[in-house]
Amino acid sequence: MKIKSVVIVAVCSLAFAACKGQQKNSQDQAKKNGQEQNPAAKKTGPQVTSDPTVYKGVTNDSCAVEMAFGSPGSGIDGKAYNKVMEIIKGRNLAYSAKNIGREGETRICLPLTELKGTEKETTITELKKIAKEGQLVSVSIR
Repeated sequence: MKIKSVVIVAVCSLAFAACKGQQKNSQDQAKKNGQEQNPAAKKTGPQVTSDPTVYKGVTNDSCAVEMAFGSPGSGIDGKAYNKVMEIIKGRNLAYSAKNIGREGETRICLPLTELKGTEKETTITELKKIAKEGQLVSVSIR
């Protein structure tokens, strides 16, 4: 009985030491490659705001605004998508679209270089309203 206890403690100690050694090795490797593994490091990508449909930051730095259309399992919100496309075409805005799923999930990138000042702010406000009214639609602003 005593031998079993000693064996179990020894195995657990070895497993713990192996994990610590692996963590140390990965940190050393990251430092060699110039990458820091700091959990407090700057987060990348869009960050949550007080409005659940609006995010701060974009996934593509060439976008002033990104509209993302998600799917609950039955396709994207077609009405919201069509409203966004009406704004884009009505104002002759440059954009790119990328499919990000199997059910029509799409991300639309809008550089908005054609717009300035209040016209740009009005467009962003309209896109926020569409996101708020839509199903699984969000807007990310650089």
